[in-house]
Amino acid sequence: MSIDPVISHKFLMGRGRDQLSIEEIRMIESKVSNVIEVPAREPLACRGEKVIKSTLLLEGFACRYKNDQTGARQAVRIHVPGDFVDLHALPLKQLDYDIVTISEVKVATFDHHDLTDITQKSPRLANALWFSTLLDAAIHRKWIFSHGRHRAEARIANFLCEIYVRLDMVGLVTDNAFHFPLTQPDIGEVTGLTGVHVNRVLRWLRNRGLFVVDKRRIQILDYDGLARLGQFDPNYLFPSSARPEHVP
Repeated sequence: MSIDPVISHKFLMGRGRDQLSIEEIRMIESKVSNVIEVPAREPLACRGEKVIKSTLLLEGFACRYKNDQTGARQAVRIHVPGDFVDLHALPLKQLDYDIVTISEVKVATFDHHDLTDITQKSPRLANALWFSTLLDAAIHRKWIFSHGRHRAEARIANFLCEIYVRLDMVGLVTDNAFHFPLTQPDIGEVTGLTGVHVNRVLRWLRNRGLFVVDKRRIQILDYDGLARLGQFDPNYLFPSSARPEHVP
């Protein structure tokens, strides 16, 4: 199949991707096995199933989640373009979580034997993939800390700052605004809050002039104020720059 020469251009964008050589980037591109589009609210991977490929999110949003025996769901990661959503399965061969699309998405898939070939032939690409999984773990740690120590206002403020910075890294912020397809119940699953509580907090934040929402698009009006409220420090995202490029 014909492969778009920039299919992986958002992978590690804003995190030292420019250190990869043209040959290394071509190697990544050559290993893409398929590019598909998936509707919103559809599964990308299910826990416990055998996994023989890894998925790179090219467009749209996806959610990683776990649920209990009653069906109650907790989001443990929101994926944005440039993220591998299931790279853990490369060594583990299965996942202990489910992944579902939030919006319509476009994804590229890589067969595991091809990713293994990359790691054997290119130590720098092996390190890049390893870095991606370590970054994933760093975001998990931050979410755990936020859930355990932050009040509701700070949890949501921190989450909005995180999404803003991650989207800014991959060039998806314009005029301090970005597409945000998550519903209030989605935000509740991310932050461990009820939908009613999320609605109250979002209204409280908007009334303080920190951001505005218009048709699933958020514009940040006061990034520094939102970051202070959420005790947000982007260093756990390991950006090339410690501050978003398009802050108000």
